[in-house]
Amino acid sequence: MQLDNPAFRYAVQLDRSGCVANFIWVDARAGSLYRWFGDAVVFDLTCTRNRRVVPFAAFTGLNHHRQIIVFGCALMTDENEDSFVWLFETWLAFMGGKKPMSFTIGYNRAVEMAARRIFGDVRCRFCRQDIFSICKQKLAGLYSEHSTLKQELKECVIESEMIDEFESTWRMLLSKYNLFGNEWLQTIYNIRRQWVPAYLKDSFFGELLNAPKLEVMFKFFQRNSITATTLRDIAFQFDKAIARDYQNELQEDFATFSSKPVMKTSHPMEKQASELYTKVMFDFFQDELIESSEFSVQTVESGDISKFEVTRAENDNKRYSVVYNEPGASVSCSCHKFEFVGMLCRHALRVLMAIGMPLLPENYILKRWTRNAKSNILSQVPENTKGPLAWRCNDLCRDAMRFAEEGATSVEIYKTAKEALQKAFAEILLQREVQ
Repeated sequence: MQLDNPAFRYAVQLDRSGCVANFIWVDARAGSLYRWFGDAVVFDLTCTRNRRVVPFAAFTGLNHHRQIIVFGCALMTDENEDSFVWLFETWLAFMGGKKPMSFTIGYNRAVEMAARRIFGDVRCRFCRQDIFSICKQKLAGLYSEHSTLKQELKECVIESEMIDEFESTWRMLLSKYNLFGNEWLQTIYNIRRQWVPAYLKDSFFGELLNAPKLEVMFKFFQRNSITATTLRDIAFQFDKAIARDYQNELQEDFATFSSKPVMKTSHPMEKQASELYTKVMFDFFQDELIESSEFSVQTVESGDISKFEVTRAENDNKRYSVVYNEPGASVSCSCHKFEFVGMLCRHALRVLMAIGMPLLPENYILKRWTRNAKSNILSQVPENTKGPLAWRCNDLCRDAMRFAEEGATSVEIYKTAKEALQKAFAEILLQREVQ
């Protein structure tokens, strides 16, 4: 594979007997994907828990359509701390040494210690779903005894937007079921800053709460029937499966650029967002914009830095504090949705509309969620150029990026792509001369 494509990289870690212990490979697309979407990375080890599936691990993230993308793969037969240190060091080198903004791992002591050693000050958290899965085992008896405990525990963690809200709800939950002495609940409470959303919202994880659940690697293996047991076959089968998923991304690109979103308000922010965000991300923004109308705004302090209190009409108990800095054109909300997700919340949108802001400030349109997330297209078009020329240039650049990604996958495909590109370019030059 490396002979066919020099951009394909791999590394092997041997055990004391000289046998393969751990193996990592990174395909040709991973580097480009990481440059665009490597801000929030998940280290997925779910396959290692089911011995019917190969001991597979993956570095994954989300693209601008909220689809799972893979930054690298590994087979881990030796899962001690030093092995994960080797894995993280090797993968980071393959990615050019650039660390992500956040790193999500399973509840695993060896992985946690290795991540601290390699990623340092990167915001690291435990996968919430992983801890809930362990809760099913640790609290099985309590779940059987108290039918509502499981759901209430999840609501306490997921629906608590503020730290104070989580703390009070957690105490009420322990009191209600007399669980103050439960060792497991005390354990996960002690590490709450590493997995409870209320404590993590000041860092970017790209996670949209209440969004459809994302696929984990175990389900990916099942869906693609990757059952081969040889290293060579696994690598080839997985590469084919990734290629099929890449076609799904192209379909989402087509849906984004070919469909015209239905406007549900008359506010210019909505039209602006429809032209910038991908289809799936615009749907999320549109929901936030519509929901913002349910809130009322009260000015707490006026000036260059103004403070507002935002409340929902039917629930005055929940108050959000929004600060607007006029000189810096910045806005922040106590719910920290922008910091956590990369999209302004309904509370901040409500304030921006209340002060007469017609459009979203540019610094609150995160490029990784936009149609042009995978290119620097806009910088290639003259600043004073708008309309059909800019649209055609952007559209062609997007096609060219896809052409290059597919054309570089092997030597033979590269030759075919190069010939086709040269022929097409010659035809364009000929047509320009005729015009």
